[in-house]
Amino acid sequence: MLIDRHRTTTLAGLSAEERILQGPERALREEHVALLVKAAYDDATEAARAEFMARVKTMPESAWPWSTVQSLAPRGGGEVGVGRGVAFAPKPGLYAPAALILIRGQADSADADPGNRIPDRGTPEGAAWEPLYRALDSWDTQTILRWVGPQGWVNPAVTQVPKDTGNGAPGVAPGDAGNLPAPQPTGPTVTWKHPAVLIAGGAVVITTGLVLYNAVQQRDRRRLEEALAAQEDQP
Repeated sequence: MLIDRHRTTTLAGLSAEERILQGPERALREEHVALLVKAAYDDATEAARAEFMARVKTMPESAWPWSTVQSLAPRGGGEVGVGRGVAFAPKPGLYAPAALILIRGQADSADADPGNRIPDRGTPEGAAWEPLYRALDSWDTQTILRWVGPQGWVNPAVTQVPKDTGNGAPGVAPGDAGNLPAPQPTGPTVTWKHPAVLIAGGAVVITTGLVLYNAVQQRDRRRLEEALAAQEDQP
């Protein structure tokens, strides 16, 4: 299945910022939220779009578009709820932002980035990836980011041995999210209204001339970590 790692990383940063940004800075970042949701919506399956719309329609219109990246899950390593007095809801996926529904529901295509492919959940190949799936369910961003490598999703518990080193040298761990490139979303200023603008005869209706979010770029890693750390300090 496909899960865009760049959009997932961007969502982690915006979700953290949603809890701490106020005033003009929050308004400034609103465009970045809009671009992410627009791109993820365009690439999602009809089923994922319908689930996303059902989720956001339960939220106040005044909270749009930040409501799409709002998380109900306490972030941090380990199991959600452990040591925090928080119990799991019947559907742990509700902890994650609504935008993650679109990212996890991306439609498959022949030209999709191979680095965004992971084994399907419930398959023999997917067994080793269950920690990532659980982290996505509970929106454990620290764990999720450890699975993001420079070239794609990687299992941090697996060590790969390079081909024919010639000296028997051990392999190196494949993933280091700290090496991710720093992105800047591109595109003109977007007027992003209530989610009702997303649907018009099954098509997306957005301001003419919108440049699609650049999915191959990443947000600045340091800024993301600072935002996550600041969010952790919130009561």
